[in-house]
Amino acid sequence: MTAHILIVDDEPVICKSCEKVFRRAGHSTASATSGREALKMLGSETYDVVFTDLKMVDMGGLEVLRTIKEQYPTTVVVIITGYATIASAVETMRSGAFDYLPKPFTAGELLAVFNRAFERRTLLQMSEPAFEYTDAVGFEGLIGASQPMRELYSLIQKVGPTDSTVLIIGESGTGKDLTAKAIHQRSKRKDNKFFAIDISTLSSTILESELFGHVKGSFTGATSDRPGVFEVADQGTIFLDEIGNLPVETQARLLRVLQEKEFLPVGSTTVKKVDLRLIFATNQDLKQLVIEGKFREDLYYRLNVFPLRLPTLRERREDIPELAHHFMEKYCSALERSMPRVRAEAMELLMDYTWPGNVRELEHAVERLTILVEGDEIEPIHVSAALYRTDSAIRSMVPKTSDDLKNVKRRIRESSVQEVEKLFVEESLVRNNWNVSKAARDVNMQRSNFQALMRKYGIKKQNPPA
Repeated sequence: MTAHILIVDDEPVICKSCEKVFRRAGHSTASATSGREALKMLGSETYDVVFTDLKMVDMGGLEVLRTIKEQYPTTVVVIITGYATIASAVETMRSGAFDYLPKPFTAGELLAVFNRAFERRTLLQMSEPAFEYTDAVGFEGLIGASQPMRELYSLIQKVGPTDSTVLIIGESGTGKDLTAKAIHQRSKRKDNKFFAIDISTLSSTILESELFGHVKGSFTGATSDRPGVFEVADQGTIFLDEIGNLPVETQARLLRVLQEKEFLPVGSTTVKKVDLRLIFATNQDLKQLVIEGKFREDLYYRLNVFPLRLPTLRERREDIPELAHHFMEKYCSALERSMPRVRAEAMELLMDYTWPGNVRELEHAVERLTILVEGDEIEPIHVSAALYRTDSAIRSMVPKTSDDLKNVKRRIRESSVQEVEKLFVEESLVRNNWNVSKAARDVNMQRSNFQALMRKYGIKKQNPPA
């Protein structure tokens, strides 16, 4: 599908280079060398995607962005800039930019950002958003303005006011607890109690007592009647996390709560009625657990009334600058230190990392960064140290003196560089089917220097897969 693209930059060479790339890809392009000229062009012609420089003489990119978002809301804007810091990235996202592209960039990087932006443009033309944000980049405590998060916000807004049972599905660290709280905040029960219980942290005996309560003498140590969460939370919401770990014997009792809105405290013969909203979460495949006989099929269908799948951080990388900024503010405030700047190359490392631990892992990495970085700027080496070192490894190196601290920081830098260097060599070889000559050319190195790095890290040539 052909797109109509506008390039805005006060450097004509940038405009011409971008136009050349897009025309080769089969798209229609135009350019403007000032913000005012761009707005005039937008007034007479429709553009799908606008790439605008951040710093321009007559009118800055943010002013262009805000005008476009106000007057042409379905036009997608990407900021291109040579001054990419975490502050500028966050500001552009808050102002409605789809993404930002640090200079210098390659043709491949330009097209990759464009492809994502054009997908957004298509979605915006299909339908208007069915929700309102509580702020520019988030919703009820959740952070992110990416398309997967916008879709999640829309679903939360739809299901929140109902009493439907919700099953939140997502990997560890994706924010299942925050999603449950957001649903509660959008419900008619928001002024009543919200309880969150992690099933995996409680034994089966303690769990039943916690949920259903118990009567005096029902087991050793039960010296008095004690109400459970289901009773205390009447009229409110209960969030049961890691529901896949619920013991089979307890599943029947929970099914009764879902079907009849009633339960029996442990050791009691008196039925108690409750009015509750139940939200569940899991990072397991409940269908597979049903097949294996570890989860009741009837309970599964009772839970799966309104499933919500949370996106991984890998699926919403454009939210990383805002998330990083949020966590950095949090930990810098706790440490009573000023916010450091993040170099564009460092932010690229954060955005390129796979984040197997999702948002929780990003938060821990940012916490480490605020501890490791003493200056006013975060560099790529700092990010490498935060990403490729475990908490236990860092604790084992805690220095005793200032000289020890200097030596530890030097070793961290050296070790991190080596880890990144080794990955750099291995990935270039994989990309080129383990052809050493092609890999060396791919990374713009002499073959002899590339082979020296292979020897340094004991990387032996492998036969490509058949």
